[in-house]
Amino acid sequence: MPYRTVFDLAEQPPFEPIVAWIAAAFIVTGTAWALIRRVKDRQLAPLRQRPKWTTPKVFIIFGCAIAVIGVGLMSWDHWRLMRAMANGEGLVVEGPIQSWGTERVRTSRRDRYEYHTYERFYVGDSIWFGFYREVGMAGFHNGARELIDLHDGMRVRATYLYADGKDDPPRIMKLEVRSED
Repeated sequence: MPYRTVFDLAEQPPFEPIVAWIAAAFIVTGTAWALIRRVKDRQLAPLRQRPKWTTPKVFIIFGCAIAVIGVGLMSWDHWRLMRAMANGEGLVVEGPIQSWGTERVRTSRRDRYEYHTYERFYVGDSIWFGFYREVGMAGFHNGARELIDLHDGMRVRATYLYADGKDDPPRIMKLEVRSED
């Protein structure tokens, strides 16, 4: 029976586009605000002294921080995993899913993000995979709009990397599910 690809890192964008738009919005808003303020300050007879930390500067710094973390870091992580796959470091395991389960893990927050869902399973008897669904990362984390219904006994083929060392679970770079004909 053939396999159907449900996730492939090569087909995923290196970062969420909405994060880039949010960062750009903060930077553009801060820059426009600073330029308007400068024009208004020049119209005043005595030039006013502004404090070093103005709201437009905070907007620009915040937008740059979002860009570095949300775009830059995610792009770098995606790039290093794609490079490792191109270098032939990827491993493949095939077999039924065993010991699949989810659990709610409490965070330090007190809002709607107080809990994360941790999903884990074995493929065959050999490789254990685990990931947080709501935490964006390069690799499969079942965080798409439509969750992939994984369950015990489902036959899968996973291409994976030990991207974060041997102590952490490997990251799935490509996940294929056997088609039921």
